[in-house]
Amino acid sequence: MPGNDPTPKHVFRPDLLASQAALVTGAGTGLGRAIAQELAGAGADLLIAARRREPLEKAAAEIHASTGRRVEVALVNIRERDSVEALGERARDLYSQIDILVNNAGGQYPQRARDFKPKGWNAVIDTNLTGTWNMTQVFGNQMLDGRGGSITQIIAVVGRGFPGIAHSAAARAGVLELSRTLAYEWGPKVRVNCVAPGPIATHGLEVTYDPNVTRLNESIPSQRLGTPEEVAHGVVFMASPAASYITGEVLYVAGGQQIYGCNQTLFDDQFDR
Repeated sequence: MPGNDPTPKHVFRPDLLASQAALVTGAGTGLGRAIAQELAGAGADLLIAARRREPLEKAAAEIHASTGRRVEVALVNIRERDSVEALGERARDLYSQIDILVNNAGGQYPQRARDFKPKGWNAVIDTNLTGTWNMTQVFGNQMLDGRGGSITQIIAVVGRGFPGIAHSAAARAGVLELSRTLAYEWGPKVRVNCVAPGPIATHGLEVTYDPNVTRLNESIPSQRLGTPEEVAHGVVFMASPAASYITGEVLYVAGGQQIYGCNQTLFDDQFDR
């Protein structure tokens, strides 16, 4: 498989998103960190949010140092509506309005569906679906009452089934249909789209999935794992004026996984096949 990092390091003009404020959840590490970096690199000021302060403050300092943009941090638990409401108030105090919302926070774990316990199922649904809804409604309402904006949901490659993470597959598919619905209800003032990453080389992927299962994902047309920066480029595009006529859409940054190749997170023998 190709081993070199194919990701261009500078793609967008540094003033593309000038005078806009962007909020990214789960932005201390991984995909969220890369998305925040690219948004700032394209000229946006940032509010980055997650549950742990230390990674956020480290990310904020590095992003500010490399881009010169304003980067504020806030703690949030997207499962808890009160926490999201408090984040909404902090965002108003800092920027008057968030123009670009990226709902990246989420998580799942591999397990056979027959073995799910109610607590595990609810935890994934509450984070990936209800948590995304909490953020979307709070900040979407601010956009509707203000100058409009753009919302991008980070989901997954849904539509083919996702053996081994049925809970997350259900939640991510729910976010996709939610976003398509809101694109109608909230248009033309607020654009709502999804970005669906395929197998991306992150620390989370390494610690969550068996390396041999991860290698199965290289059967996709691109024959490699993607990079966080490639996902971030897709997010910046969706938030930018270049996508001003795009809403209710899903952009796959997946190396073709949406059409062909393995997308399971456990081996076949673990499903008693």
